[in-house]
Amino acid sequence: MTSVLRAPLVIPLAAFLAAATCAGYLMIPTDTELPIHWGVDGDADLFWPRDRALLLAPIGATVVLALMALARRFAPARQAGRHVAAATSTGMLALFTTIQTVIVLIGLGIDVSMVRVIAFAMGLLSIIIGNVMPKSQPNGFAGLRLPWTLADPSNWVATHRLTGRLMLTSGTVLMLAALMLNAGPLLAVVTIAAFVLPFGVGSLYSYIFSRRRARPSRR
Repeated sequence: MTSVLRAPLVIPLAAFLAAATCAGYLMIPTDTELPIHWGVDGDADLFWPRDRALLLAPIGATVVLALMALARRFAPARQAGRHVAAATSTGMLALFTTIQTVIVLIGLGIDVSMVRVIAFAMGLLSIIIGNVMPKSQPNGFAGLRLPWTLADPSNWVATHRLTGRLMLTSGTVLMLAALMLNAGPLLAVVTIAAFVLPFGVGSLYSYIFSRRRARPSRR
């Protein structure tokens, strides 16, 4: 876990998450039912008692960071993916912290659209990861670890440059959509597409790149 905790902003974000959780326990009445799931229409459709609901984000954040630390410990050439790993650790913790903060605000009677907040946060996460992807090198821990990218460093570099740019673009679009669109099916589609398309296009590009490299040159 130590290597993950060294990532920028992880300790401050963890402290903020703990503070938000404590504030929830201190300021929200004990018998309050808090939302823990929202439908595509943006309305909460599942509620838990305060004590259980406020534990979800801290437990989720701890599990994610522990899994990343474990994967990084045993993955070969893990140092090559440290930029992506650090950005992902920071971004995921920021996402959990944001979710917990919004749940506490809702518990205090403040009207906040969780779906729009999550969409905005995920757009920012996409930008953060997209910014560091081109800096990574072939490794067994982080990135588009496909047979073609791992076998050819030039494929890895080209693929991650393209995927990083696509994530920067899709993240920006998603953040704007979160600000301009109401919570609903359209925002849900934009959110899913913002993450699926960059990796899908990047994977297809890496395969085409490998096929072209494997094609014998004509004299």
